[in-house]
Amino acid sequence: MRAILTSIFLMISGFIYAQRPTHIPEPSEPFNVFESAESIIFYIVLPIIIIVLYIIWRRRIMKEKKEETQSHNKQ
Repeated sequence: MRAILTSIFLMISGFIYAQRPTHIPEPSEPFNVFESAESIIFYIVLPIIIIVLYIIWRRRIMKEKKEETQSHNKQ
């Protein structure tokens, strides 16, 4: 049983190593977000806008549900 588990482990580790990409260049330095206006807009401003719009949208839905429940309770 131990020999079977060892052989399975060795095959899996060999498959994992075989999946490692070899022809992709490795980055030489970390990505600098603040180097251009486009990257600032894309990585900082747009996600903030998306989050704010999502929060506004969810509040609107909650408000509509609350009004709907109140109108059903009055009837």
